[in-house]
Amino acid sequence: MAGMIRFLLLLPFLMAFKVSSAQTNRQLKAFHDYVLTNRPPGYDSTLNNITNIRNGNLNYLYPLYQLFGEEGRFRKDLGVNTYNDMLTQALSFTEDYESVLEYQKKGYDSSVDEVSQRQISKLIDGYKNIKHVDARKYISFLARNYRVIMINESHSKVLHRSFMCSLLEDLYKKGFRYLAMEMLSNSSDHSLDKLTPATGHYCSEPVAGELIRTALDIGYRLVSYEDTAGQVHTPTQRDSIQALNIYHVLQADSTAKMVVFASYGHIAEINISPAYIPMGMAFKKISGIDPLTIDQTDMTEDGDFAYGKAFYDTYVQKYALSSPSIGLVNDEPVNVTSNNLYDLSVIHPRTVYRDGRPVWLDLYGRRQPLYIKPANKNSFLVQAYYQFESFGNKPGGVIPADQTYIPTGKGNYLLYLKRGKYIVVFRDMNYRILNTQHIEVN
Repeated sequence: MAGMIRFLLLLPFLMAFKVSSAQTNRQLKAFHDYVLTNRPPGYDSTLNNITNIRNGNLNYLYPLYQLFGEEGRFRKDLGVNTYNDMLTQALSFTEDYESVLEYQKKGYDSSVDEVSQRQISKLIDGYKNIKHVDARKYISFLARNYRVIMINESHSKVLHRSFMCSLLEDLYKKGFRYLAMEMLSNSSDHSLDKLTPATGHYCSEPVAGELIRTALDIGYRLVSYEDTAGQVHTPTQRDSIQALNIYHVLQADSTAKMVVFASYGHIAEINISPAYIPMGMAFKKISGIDPLTIDQTDMTEDGDFAYGKAFYDTYVQKYALSSPSIGLVNDEPVNVTSNNLYDLSVIHPRTVYRDGRPVWLDLYGRRQPLYIKPANKNSFLVQAYYQFESFGNKPGGVIPADQTYIPTGKGNYLLYLKRGKYIVVFRDMNYRILNTQHIEVN
């Protein structure tokens, strides 16, 4: 449902690009301690549905009030893994990527033993004469041969949305006109021609918002395909209905070419368990269309579990990559993890940070870095809203272009913004607006 995360009961220049986790962690710890001692407005010790909507308005700190304030209860009721998953999703909306990775690692079930590590090294060493090509160019090259491209994401790793955004313009030139997204709300009151909180819960994450704005600006038609009864259906039923919803669009437009953006293993073309048929496999069966399936989740830093992290760390230590890449052996793509669920596996390099913020937030050149100086010493969260979207200068119902609570060593904040006019909002830890500033990015 929209608005809800559900759970069951040169030196100076170069220095700016260092990983500044200490600064990031200090800021988040200060906020964590503030929540415990001050109980900000909206804190509710009985709340079981963690949402980023409060009193009809978006509040990006609201989920963290509950998750930090009631951490013991949530960990006990849900378990450490589920709690950390919920927390990483809430943190991802604030664009604190370093903390997302840190909390994700805390949720791993186990560590990797020496035997498994040797197996990982043996598998990677077994790739003889492997070469790496630019993933964006390679996907663009293959796109001409496909009517449907499916690419996945991890809900917490905003990097995947940045990469998806970088593909849109070139794929549009290749004839793709529809963008189907799992994150889009499929309710009767959804908004698919303009980005609003009704577009979908995950769409209010700022980079997801930029992905949607970019798609609409280019000319894509957005397609919501989620199963509206997914909460009562089995996973196979849900994925089969998703596949059917996608196919209906292609049936209605015989010339349609579509990009599908989904989460995790939904796009898999084969199943690893007889009890579950993923959406990609179901789509291929009912439509007769063979999609190009592209995984991003296996080979992104820290993986989704301990073995995945160990595999990734070992691989990028052996092969120093500076841009998203596809591995080729004898000019044929290989999934370096030996995962045969997808056609392609994107290998993302480790994130480079500038003043605590990932440089990929520039959306591959679509945005530029801009430093903002707060006027109030109590400023915590800094948000930039498009001036044309800030209806009546009330940003509670608008998705920011970018936001951060990570200050630089000089006390200002780094934002990534496109050219245009913005209203910058400075908030304290209670999410109260302290002051605003109008700026223009040239």
